[in-house]
Amino acid sequence: MFKIISPATSANLAPGFDSFGICFNIANEILAEEFQDAIIVNNHGDTLRNKENLIVKSFFYGCETLGYKPKGLKLNVRSSIPVARGLGSSASCINAGVTAAYLISGNKVNKSEIFEISTLIEGHPDNIAPNIFGGASISYRNGKEFKAAKFNIADKFSFITIIPEYRLSTSKARSVLPETYSREDCVYNISHASILTLALISGNESLLRDALHDKLHQPYRSVLIENYEKIIKICMEHGALGCYLSGAGPTMVAISTDTKTVGKLRKAFSDERIQVNVFVNKINRKGLEYFAL
Repeated sequence: MFKIISPATSANLAPGFDSFGICFNIANEILAEEFQDAIIVNNHGDTLRNKENLIVKSFFYGCETLGYKPKGLKLNVRSSIPVARGLGSSASCINAGVTAAYLISGNKVNKSEIFEISTLIEGHPDNIAPNIFGGASISYRNGKEFKAAKFNIADKFSFITIIPEYRLSTSKARSVLPETYSREDCVYNISHASILTLALISGNESLLRDALHDKLHQPYRSVLIENYEKIIKICMEHGALGCYLSGAGPTMVAISTDTKTVGKLRKAFSDERIQVNVFVNKINRKGLEYFAL
């Protein structure tokens, strides 16, 4: 039996559309083992339903890629990452499934290979990379190959997640995006994404305030987010350096250096009757972990 700890992630970071991602300290925990000729998930034996489980599907995809034919699979999953909230729950499940394929098949775990396989399943690497490698990363495509470069965020920054109670599918969030963008908007995002990298590494608060703006996805997705403008306004009024839409949303993330900001935000949202859960997240610098039990 193997234990896999697969963490939450936050992608885009405003101008870093489909490229930037960071790894948080909350995680899903999965116990996985090969099991006779059945698929068991959390003690449920409904094979037809379990085959559609994203961890299960990714496991069998990984096994096929590795040339291994498993008898079956038994999973016990403790989920801590909210589903369809923009915190990388899909990437967490995919990476866990592919990692389980390596462990159960007896292959040596290779995180670079898992990155490649999982990206093929997910279709884009912005959440896949930070989940696997930890810290912060910029994913990019070089020809047909996806790659990721990891960098360190200054310790002074805290990331405060503002999580609504409703879900938002990635497909719906992508459906509102335009087919083409102007040259001006593309240049705007290139410059702001570059500044964002410098700000996060150096700890420059002034640069960070300037960097957390975007013209490629947030202006279009904002219509799907309840109280979008109001949430940003409250964050900026209570000590945040900036606020961005995490992944496809609806979770939003405020970045701050003031430890009192999270308490102020909880009170402000409560006063405004905006139903959200507010948490401070630490950066997970290790990424995905696994152990034999």
